[in-house]
Amino acid sequence: MPKPLKEGDCIGIAAPSSPFDKNQFKHGVTLLKKLGFQVWHRDDIFSQERYLAGSDQRRAEELTELFTKKDVKAIMFARGGYGSQRIIPYLKPEVLKKHKKPVIGFSDVTALLAFLKQSADMPTFYGPVLTQLGNNPTERTALSLKQNLTQKETPPLHFKGCHILKEGKAKGILVGGCLSMITSSIGTSYELQTDNSILFFEDTGEKVYALDRMLTQLKNAGKLKGVKGIIVGSLEPKEKEVHSIDDMLKDIFKDFEGPIVTHFPAGHTNDFVTLPLGVEVCLDTNQ
Repeated sequence: MPKPLKEGDCIGIAAPSSPFDKNQFKHGVTLLKKLGFQVWHRDDIFSQERYLAGSDQRRAEELTELFTKKDVKAIMFARGGYGSQRIIPYLKPEVLKKHKKPVIGFSDVTALLAFLKQSADMPTFYGPVLTQLGNNPTERTALSLKQNLTQKETPPLHFKGCHILKEGKAKGILVGGCLSMITSSIGTSYELQTDNSILFFEDTGEKVYALDRMLTQLKNAGKLKGVKGIIVGSLEPKEKEVHSIDDMLKDIFKDFEGPIVTHFPAGHTNDFVTLPLGVEVCLDTNQ
């Protein structure tokens, strides 16, 4: 495991998915510097090719360069959107394994984070992207990110705003991310490994029936069999829904025996608690 970052360390920025708002990018860089970090990115990070931040080869080369660049101590993604799965065939795990460093992002990069963790044992964090930091994040968002990058262990998390769907206590490896990206990776070499896990998922702009469909796919693919507990993050739809998300979750997980917590502050929200993926955690609804 790489050493925790210290003040003055450099965070490299990669754009493996879609193009992004330059003003939010600039404000995100400013916030990282206020947190005590230096920031580096390639000049061609602002490339655009249709709905992608440049060609697949450009984006893969950029990410590989950040891993091999000695003075870059961590990597943060500029934005989600679409396209990160397209660069996976161009990445070489045998090269990346020699340059382990923390990687932070969410949403579209869910599958990419799983690939990096499962094929190269990379330390990965489900946390804000740079443009999110440049769009009025909460103080807790910035503090949580810095704590995860600079401390050896993440302190216990206690949240009064979470809802308990099922009570209990469970230990497991924390895995997960954006639900639509988790389901889209099923059948690939980098599909999410969920044995003995605490599963986290979130998403945005999806109708209740679409969330139902994706969770049903996870169940039917056997991806819930090894799950010990479930953490549900932000699932805010873009439009007002007639049907209740909580009612759907209760129905989908009616036979699940472990603890389930919903409304966890992570995902497509300005209040984002960074989560360390691939490490053992304890989910206890009584704490």
